[in-house]
Amino acid sequence: MGYHLGVDLGTTFVAAAIANGSNVEMFTLGDRTVVTPAVVYLREDGALVSGDAAARRAVSSPDRIGREFKRRLGDPTPVVLGGSPYPVTTLLGTLLHDVVTRVTETEGTKPESIVLTHPANWGPFRRELFDEVPQVAGLTAPRTVTEPEAAAAHYAASRHLDDGEIIAVYDLGGGTFDATVLEKRSGGIEILGIPEGIERLGGVDFDEAILSYVNYSSSGALSELDMGDPQTAVALARLRQDCVLAKEALSIDTETTIPVFLPHRHFDVRVTRGDFEDMIRAPIESTIGTLIRTLRSAQVDASALSAVLLVGGSSRIPLVSRMISEELGRPTVVDAHPKYAVALGAATLARAGAIPAASGAPPAAPVPVPRGGRGDDKSSGAAVAVDAERGPAGAATAADVPAQRTGPPPQIPAQRQTPAGPAGPGGPPSGGSGPPGPGGPGGGGPEEPTGPPPPPASRPAPGIGRRPLALAGAAVIVAALIAGLVYFLTNHFGAGTTAAPPSPPAAQAPPAAAPPAGRPAVAASLPIPSIGPTVAAGPTPGFVVVSPNGRQAYVANRAAGVVTVVDTAVNSVTATIPVATGPPQYLAFSPDGRTIYVSIWNDARTIAAVGVLDTTTNTITATIPVRTRPFLAAVTPDGKQLYVPNHDSGTISVIDTATNAVTNEIKVAPNPHWVEFSPDGKRAYTANHESNLVSVIDTSNFAILAEIPVQKSPHSLAVHPTRPLVANVNYDSASVTMIDTNTNKVIAAIAVGRNPQDIAWAPDGRFAYAVNVTDNTVSVINPDTMSVTATIPTGKSPTSVAVLPNGTIAYVSNLADGTLTTLHTG
Repeated sequence: MGYHLGVDLGTTFVAAAIANGSNVEMFTLGDRTVVTPAVVYLREDGALVSGDAAARRAVSSPDRIGREFKRRLGDPTPVVLGGSPYPVTTLLGTLLHDVVTRVTETEGTKPESIVLTHPANWGPFRRELFDEVPQVAGLTAPRTVTEPEAAAAHYAASRHLDDGEIIAVYDLGGGTFDATVLEKRSGGIEILGIPEGIERLGGVDFDEAILSYVNYSSSGALSELDMGDPQTAVALARLRQDCVLAKEALSIDTETTIPVFLPHRHFDVRVTRGDFEDMIRAPIESTIGTLIRTLRSAQVDASALSAVLLVGGSSRIPLVSRMISEELGRPTVVDAHPKYAVALGAATLARAGAIPAASGAPPAAPVPVPRGGRGDDKSSGAAVAVDAERGPAGAATAADVPAQRTGPPPQIPAQRQTPAGPAGPGGPPSGGSGPPGPGGPGGGGPEEPTGPPPPPASRPAPGIGRRPLALAGAAVIVAALIAGLVYFLTNHFGAGTTAAPPSPPAAQAPPAAAPPAGRPAVAASLPIPSIGPTVAAGPTPGFVVVSPNGRQAYVANRAAGVVTVVDTAVNSVTATIPVATGPPQYLAFSPDGRTIYVSIWNDARTIAAVGVLDTTTNTITATIPVRTRPFLAAVTPDGKQLYVPNHDSGTISVIDTATNAVTNEIKVAPNPHWVEFSPDGKRAYTANHESNLVSVIDTSNFAILAEIPVQKSPHSLAVHPTRPLVANVNYDSASVTMIDTNTNKVIAAIAVGRNPQDIAWAPDGRFAYAVNVTDNTVSVINPDTMSVTATIPTGKSPTSVAVLPNGTIAYVSNLADGTLTTLHTG
């Protein structure tokens, strides 16, 4: 069976994907990674070497290395390697030739068609130059499409989109930025308006910003170097590599150190995430401005967007999703592999164009797709036709592929990898001494929409900027129909899940199945929750919990001194329960739902008690004094004991729920915030804020089994419903750590928003939701890929999150604006 090839010749990396039958998968080009560096090296014998083989020589022979030359396409000045000039088209052609040759050698045959990608802001002049690249590589005019179009094709092929849904593609790569707006229509996707881009903005500019910061921090040590000294060139080449590593590290950690080895001088430079964000904030603002202009050209209001799809390696920088959410008030979706989305989409388009029409049906008519955007292409009418029978006009055929190289094949053949898509079940993937008080941290978040985006008819007519991108090909259509059927059955008939035996943390979540008798069906959780209506919950709603039957949400209104009851069927307040003892801070349900244990304390630390709230009468029936401020308590699965973390004394009070008497006290590390039990009740886990530890307690004898180091200021934690996994948020590290409960080891640290305070799992365990107080957002986390799949805006100062037992709705308490944000999670 033949295959089709998509190639993304990026500024910093080259990626390739193969479409074979119904599968679209990445082809491994690098020695240790899927992608390979977009680097070319001139050997002493005059031959050009690309990829990892070239990158390995970057430090020892920096004068013979060419990198980031794609940005110079159209510049008449050649790239000089080892004293010899080379046109950019020659270097790009070398990259492409080596990619196609390696794929052909590994697959054993030539691809049936090839699709290449380029930035959307390229005009006719650069596109003409880019057309020379395949000729240098020995190909005959394979079709080229813009990078956002390819990313959109991948998005549409891997996710369910309803007709009328609109998305924006935010593509921030190594050297360029592109923005495109698309709408799902019956049978395909349409590009709305004119895609825009920034020609010279991307990850390499962020690398340079860090290099400049190193120079500034060292009082100009780099500026004083003798650039004619060969040792200086080697030192700077190594330093540039370390700056790239520092940039990548700051996406998952809050600080890093860059070692600087200069001739006759060695020192370290510490860089925090805040420092890095200050360096790049202005460029990110310019990308958002470009995205907003693209929305205007499409005549689409930001509130009409289902999501903003983040593509390109630099889009993983946490500041990007945070600023977009704050500016547009819409969810941001990071593809599980943002570096791969363009290549996967190019392969999807190559395959779609080569699949014949279904038997008995006429072939789809060619549909024009815009090839460029602004810049030097404002008047261009160039378009590419995607035909279901013949493919993209001019797509490369097998005859176009260069002959295989002579000599033996590589010793280690390249292997395929299939990155997990973020849409399906099990799909992809990412403070202070206490919770904020009334009017806590966080600024004014964007106003939330109160319903779904308006239908297309409610928007102004898109006008002449509207052009379609066909998702042609029977296989793509069939896949979409199957995905739609699965989506419909899952969401309308409520496929449930059964508790499977614990699997390794990296394994897929168990498939949905019929629920056990007496338990409600559990909806399949979504990687991109949509925002529902905002619920007025009274002043200072600091913590929300839902009843075991899902019919009520109870809210602890801290400064107001009440517990508010919300009917989840209609999202309206049905009762307000006064708590006379003092400010209610946290709420914990008994398994039968008849009792809520209310943690009560004040900022002066003169009150420390647990109130017993009877949910049948909505009254406090007892008050249990505890040692010091009680944070979030938990009831054992059998309902017989209550574990209360005493924040200031480093202890856990064990209370007999039948007598409301303290029966034991467990000493833990300072200062325990949260308690949760394993599903079988044999283990208790506490997040100890000041000691940066998670304690594991044996509930049979109250012994401490382990103390697990996590990141700074663990505030809360959540136990996975079926897998041996505990997630905890680290308030001062802006991260979530995942702990394997079989080994009691941290297996991942995932960057989220600023000051995460609470985390909860979806009932099916496919996603976790972390609320970020200072950012006014919720981060959606996939445990399979250990990555953030979406960032959702909330109200001001979100402090807690609770999910209905059926998985359909999550409630987020917004402390500063007296509301609950509802999210449609399943």
